[in-house]
Amino acid sequence: MADGGSLAEEARERLRSGAEPAVVCGELAVRTVRWWDAAVAVGLAMGIPEQELRRRLHDDPDEMQSPFEDGDEALYGELLEMAGVFDIHRQLDARESAVEKRLRAAMGAMGGLGSGHAHGLLRRFAKGELDSVLRSLARFGPRTGRGRPVEFWEALVAAGELLVELADGGEARAAVAQVLDDCRLKLASCEPHGS
Repeated sequence: MADGGSLAEEARERLRSGAEPAVVCGELAVRTVRWWDAAVAVGLAMGIPEQELRRRLHDDPDEMQSPFEDGDEALYGELLEMAGVFDIHRQLDARESAVEKRLRAAMGAMGGLGSGHAHGLLRRFAKGELDSVLRSLARFGPRTGRGRPVEFWEALVAAGELLVELADGGEARAAVAQVLDDCRLKLASCEPHGS
């Protein structure tokens, strides 16, 4: 069995080689009795403190291993990845925070969304993937009969306009501009306020 130091060093090497955190966690879990040690090694190699890793689980990390059996190590790594344990959070600047505020306003005007979709969006917010949030919200749109379409599309248009300004250019800017154009068309097709 590997000790914590060798697991952490191997995690750093595997991550540097381009391996995904979930894959590395599964590989390392095979080499230890306490699979959480593999998760900690991956998190520490990514710069995430153990205390933060535990906070993200909202649970006793050892309980996470109990439903699994030998041979499920890869599944364990994937589960931790889906739970956001290995996400690298990014601090937003003032302009990005303004985009986030508008995207969250659009979420509020959707009329509800599934817990899996909400979890995915919250993970993208934490990682600063605002253009991805915009695309997802635009794809799903407000819920028929429950959402507030005018508010929803207005908020997405405002977010899209800011994101176009923030985009580095090239393909990223073109992708955001396309979503913005689509949002403007949807907004134009909504009934005006008060009608």
